[in-house]
Amino acid sequence: MGRKRTRQGKHIHLFLACLILAGAFGCTGIQGVLSKPETWQADQQMAAGNFDAAVAQYREINRLYPRTADEGLFKIGCIQAHPRNPKKNYAKALETFRQLVAEHPQSSYRAPTDAFIAVLGELAGREKELAAREKELANRDRGAPALKRQVDALERQVDALQKQIEQMKEIDRSLEEKRRAMPPRK
Repeated sequence: MGRKRTRQGKHIHLFLACLILAGAFGCTGIQGVLSKPETWQADQQMAAGNFDAAVAQYREINRLYPRTADEGLFKIGCIQAHPRNPKKNYAKALETFRQLVAEHPQSSYRAPTDAFIAVLGELAGREKELAAREKELANRDRGAPALKRQVDALERQVDALQKQIEQMKEIDRSLEEKRRAMPPRK
């Protein structure tokens, strides 16, 4: 009990405290803890539907706390693809998620980001296909009145030709009757 501490034992508590703090902060360090109040505010903006304000706030957080930028980029990408966002832009969201993967390959957001990239890539492809088909349909719709006029003109022409055929048949019948009424030639 009365034993004097050795030099090694004096710093063991400091070492343990540092180890606990390092585990609590993770690889983001103190910046992760400092950015939490601003992140909370940005999350509240997003929940309230203020998507532009939330994106601006996340960009500011990324500027102030670059070590936690992966979280900000992930949330910006989510906002850009959010279904209730009136300014949603899947191409920008895809670009943001790709930026996150390029700048933070070891991020804890990597797995959901890869899923978003796959889904948004497929969605972007389908949007391009849909736009092409809508354009084709619009071109067809523009050509439809001209085709309708052509069809109407051809129908009128057919009606006129049918009347001419009926008149010719009538003439042919009357000639046949006259020929029958005439005495045969000897």
